[in-house]
Amino acid sequence: MASSGAGSPEHLAETNDPGLDQRVSIAFIVIDTFFLLVFYVSRYFNPKAVGVPMLVCNTLCYVLCMGSAATGILMVKIGGVGYHVAAVPVSTFQTWLQLSKVLEFTYTPAVMFAKLAALFLYHQVFEVSHYRRVIIGIGVIIILQGVISLILAFSICRPFRYFWTQAIDVNDGTCGDVMLFYKTYSIPSLVTDVAMLVLPWPILLKLQIPTSERIGLILTFLAASLGIITCALRFSVFFTVPLFSDPTWYASGGPMIYALVEPSIYMIASILPTTRHLYRRVSRKAARAVQLRNAKKNSSGLFQSAELERIEKSDTSNRGISGHVDIWQENTNLSQEELTLGRV
Repeated sequence: MASSGAGSPEHLAETNDPGLDQRVSIAFIVIDTFFLLVFYVSRYFNPKAVGVPMLVCNTLCYVLCMGSAATGILMVKIGGVGYHVAAVPVSTFQTWLQLSKVLEFTYTPAVMFAKLAALFLYHQVFEVSHYRRVIIGIGVIIILQGVISLILAFSICRPFRYFWTQAIDVNDGTCGDVMLFYKTYSIPSLVTDVAMLVLPWPILLKLQIPTSERIGLILTFLAASLGIITCALRFSVFFTVPLFSDPTWYASGGPMIYALVEPSIYMIASILPTTRHLYRRVSRKAARAVQLRNAKKNSSGLFQSAELERIEKSDTSNRGISGHVDIWQENTNLSQEELTLGRV
């Protein structure tokens, strides 16, 4: 890791939006917490939509995302992010290196658990043996990638402390190519993202369903693959930004931002498909409340009672039969059963 040499006073006084990482971290603390609460509420009202493995994976991902966010804030407060590395004390640069190592240990498993949560959802929806084998295969790749990445993060510098002590003593140990490690991690991550994106399409395209339902299902499964966007952005940044030529400077708004954001996007993407039932439940109750209010406003006496009774009966008749075949909503029809059962 090379640090930039001492420059002019004007160069050393430059800043690269030092508070950006902190603002992003705080924003995603709020966003992640909101979506996890929605996730829990959705499961409370419709447990079939969220299996225990998915619940565990997203909860662990959330905890790790909070760790990443806290690390991002500390990088700004005590790690010199947003300033040229030559302008910060060596002890501050060491702190940044230590925190970036912490970020590796929160980022990698957070991405792994969020992707596994989405795969558990796919496994629950697609009850076709060859689809499930593909899903399991992708899951194995994701787990192996996560485990290997954690092992490399521990062993790439020997001794382990040399990752940050090299800022003081370059003869204290040796390090492999850390930037190459970051780049190569991005490749299998992008490949599994693409696989998860295309996986549902053969079934979705063969379903004989109304256009409106087809669009809804397409949007649902596209939401489950939103992480591919941040993965692609991070992939391109690691190949274009010379991070370790001026680490604290490029950390602001660069690769570190994507390390903070990417796991959160994966988690949110895996949660969104499970909220369809909750959305329809809230929409149905809101529509019923509007009907009741209008009935009270426009009717009186016997007519009002008849109207209220009609609305209540209509709501009861629309509930349908709750069954195993549809994990997202109470109401079901044949085409949705075919999707869940995997008949193509």
